[in-house]
Amino acid sequence: MKEKPKVLYHGSQYLFDILMPRQANGQCEAEAQVGIYAATTMEEVIPFALPFRFYPDCPEGKLSFDSDGIISYLRYGAINPNGKGYVYVLPSDSFELVDEWEWLSRTPVKPIKVIEIAVKDYWHTISFSEEATRIQRELYGDISG
Repeated sequence: MKEKPKVLYHGSQYLFDILMPRQANGQCEAEAQVGIYAATTMEEVIPFALPFRFYPDCPEGKLSFDSDGIISYLRYGAINPNGKGYVYVLPSDSFELVDEWEWLSRTPVKPIKVIEIAVKDYWHTISFSEEATRIQRELYGDISG
């Protein structure tokens, strides 16, 4: 059993005063529970903080991206190169380990600290499919960052 750290990290495109449990859309049961997911390092949550967007930006829009915990691969959708995201530093008290790297809290959590990140600082961690490259160019021009 992994020893619980004093703090955990959560990435989000949105700024909140208190994180509320939500239904996750994970690949398996451990990743699809109602709660707040967190990891032991800031690097692991950066892909979740990056503001990937549906295309088109409407209810019928589509977004598809994968991440290995550091590098993100955008299959379909876009990301504003001048956008920002948020990494939350959270007390680990209410969290339990649900798989080899993810921790889950089923109760609201007040962050200790919120770190604003800029997409441009993590641009090198994003790769694009041909379709995502086309969408990105259409919306933002050059994709070289």
